[in-house]
Order: sequence, then C-alpha cells, then structure tokens
Amino acid sequence: MRPQLFTNALLGGLVAGLASATASSSVSLATATCNPLKSTGCPADPALASSVVEDFKSQSDHFSVYSTPDQIFYTDEGLKLTLAKRFDNPSLRSNFYIMFGKIEVLLKAANGTGVISSFYLQSDDLDEVDLEWFGGDGYEVQTNYFSKGNTATYDRGGYHKMDDPRSDYHNYTIDWTSEALTWYVDGQAIRTLTNDSSQGYPQSPMYLMMGIWAGGDSSNSQGTIEWAGGSTNYDDAPFSMYIKNLVVVDYSTGSEYRYGDTSGSWTSVDAVDGEVNGRQEKADAEFEALVSGDSVDDEDEDDSTTLSGGSLSRTDSSASASEDGSHFASVSSVASGSIPSSKRSITSDTQASSAATTLKTVNSASSLSTSAASSSYTASASSGAGTQHTVGLLNLFASFVSAGLVALTLI
Repeated sequence: MRPQLFTNALLGGLVAGLASATASSSVSLATATCNPLKSTGCPADPALASSVVEDFKSQSDHFSVYSTPDQIFYTDEGLKLTLAKRFDNPSLRSNFYIMFGKIEVLLKAANGTGVISSFYLQSDDLDEVDLEWFGGDGYEVQTNYFSKGNTATYDRGGYHKMDDPRSDYHNYTIDWTSEALTWYVDGQAIRTLTNDSSQGYPQSPMYLMMGIWAGGDSSNSQGTIEWAGGSTNYDDAPFSMYIKNLVVVDYSTGSEYRYGDTSGSWTSVDAVDGEVNGRQEKADAEFEALVSGDSVDDEDEDDSTTLSGGSLSRTDSSASASEDGSHFASVSSVASGSIPSSKRSITSDTQASSAATTLKTVNSASSLSTSAASSSYTASASSGAGTQHTVGLLNLFASFVSAGLVALTLI
C-alpha cells in the first residue's frame, strides 16, 4: 500500500499545482484576507480619506487588475470589461478603502443570458453593498447587501424596474453613512436601508469592485443559473460592460482604517491620524464639485483631485437631480415600481447566495477553491498579467515541492 500512497500523494500534488497554475493563482478573497471578526492581528486598510474621479481612458493608479487582464480595456469611451470566452472574469479592485462615503458611476451593463455585470463594495469582515445587472433582462437592476457574511436568509435582494440598463449608460449612486444606505438610479432614490435593519447593516471599511461574469455557466448550481436568468451561450460572446465615469468620496479622514476589536461595529474602527466621519460635510461639497466638472484642491490632503477629460457629460441639460441624490446626467428615467425579490427562486437554494451577491470566476478548478459566506467569488489576486503568470509558476513549483515532501513522509 505504501507505493500506492506515494503515487496518490504525488499525483495529488501535481494536480493541485496544475490546477493552481491553470487558474492563474485564483483565490477566494475571503481566504486571502484576514477577517477582523476572527483575529485582532489583521493589517489595517489603506484609507482614501479624500476624493477620486476616474474616466478610465487610461489605466488608473487607484485600481488594480483583479482577474483576466487581457479582457480589460481603457478606451476613449472609458472602461470596457469583456467576457470573451468561458472562464473569463475581467474585474478591477480599488487600492483604497472608504469608511462611509458616496459613489457615483455612469455604467452600461452587458447583454447576454446569464451574464452578470457587478459593481459593489465589500469589507474584510464581509460587509457588502451591491448593484448587479442581468444580461438577459432589459428592465431591472438588483440592489443587495450583506452584514458580516451572514447568509442565513437570501431575501435581502431588491429588484427595481428601470429603462434598459444594457442599451445606454445610466447613473448609479450609493450613499453610505453610519445612519442609512441609499441606492439611486438616474437621480432617483430606489431603496434605503437604515442602520437598525434586523438583518444587520454594512458598517466597516470597504473597497470597490467591478466586473463581469457568467452566472449562467453550466458549472454553477441550478439555483444560481436560474437567478442569473438562464444558461449562458458562449457562442453569443463577447459580452461587455462599460464604465464611463466614476466619482468616489470618503467621509472619513486618516492614513488607514484599523479594527479596534472583533465586534465589527463601526464605532470600534480607528481612523489612524484621522477621524471616522471627519470629512462628511467637506466630502459632500467635493462630490458636488466633481460631478459638475470642477476640480478639488485641498491643502490638507496629499493630492488634488481633478476630473480628467472635463466635466461629466449631460445628455439632457434640463434634467435635474434630486437634492440628496446623484448628479450625473440622467440618460433615461427609472420606471416606477419594483420587482419582488421572490421573482427568482433562489431563497431555497443556499448555494445561490454566493452568485447573487458577488463576483465569481467559474473555472475548471473551481472545486479546489474555498468559498466563504457572501464573498465566495474566485478571482485572481494579481495586479497584472506578468505578476499573474509569475505567481502561477511559483504556485506550480511550490506544489511540486509539497508533493515531494508529502511523498517522502509516506515512504
């Protein structure tokens, strides 16, 4: 039996190494990040503590490639993320965190049955705030949230009618404070969550993610495929989502955000050299200026924040934004009413939550990936193609070494 054990150990190590390299060192973010709910030794999060404007006509210093770098394009029209073939999952992650703030994006969702366009915030302890669009649906957007990775129920998602999000750019805004979280579409508030929600409230430092993936891939659970709107036909590829402009303002100050304990409460978060909610009024003023095309020059901050390429275009000069809402041009208005979250039968499928709220890479090695709570998507942790390939080779080498060591112990 010892020779057979040796063979199994060696083959197991080789398979794991090859799978790791094939997946380009794809890892679950939840397993790659220290969870502050479980440890007091987690590293602090780098704070934005200012404002950012991006038109994505060139690669941004504020965002890193998270997966599928060869399908991320910076064009004269902005960012283009393309799902060209099965297993593609082009996505970006911000290099900063915000501790409450406001985000506004001009985005056009992808076409394609089962194709999901995602734009969301997520924290190290698995708080989450989502916007997602279905490539087979020309009439809705889904809002969602999670608190501390709690997936005991799947009824948090809201479906909101709107003009076709795939045919033109729409203006989406998330205003996140310690008291309430409000989602807007084309200047109109479509949903508000207060901090006394019975299912928890997102309240820890969060980074920003954006990407496209195939929820309708055949490797997903049936519940996920149904939630995504059906099976994805890759013969119809490529599928692309687009982002033309993005504004992010942080309501807090400081160099980094550090968890003071394992409670996950925002009151336990320490803004190093700053203050949580220390610049909310100022940030709101910056937001107003930036979405109007003005620059922001702050002597108290390291860099001035300017709008690249001039003011944000307004296709309808007569369109007015709500007083507390968003200020990009409304390309078209939100239709009244919303679609109940029971529209898609996912509440009985516990596996569907990971797809309903997160960016996910479906690949042939997905069974080797570890999922955790609402953050069970798999995405490359590299910041570019070169690093991605290097890490993949290192993982392959490490797996060979590991297999050899295991085998020696069995001889």
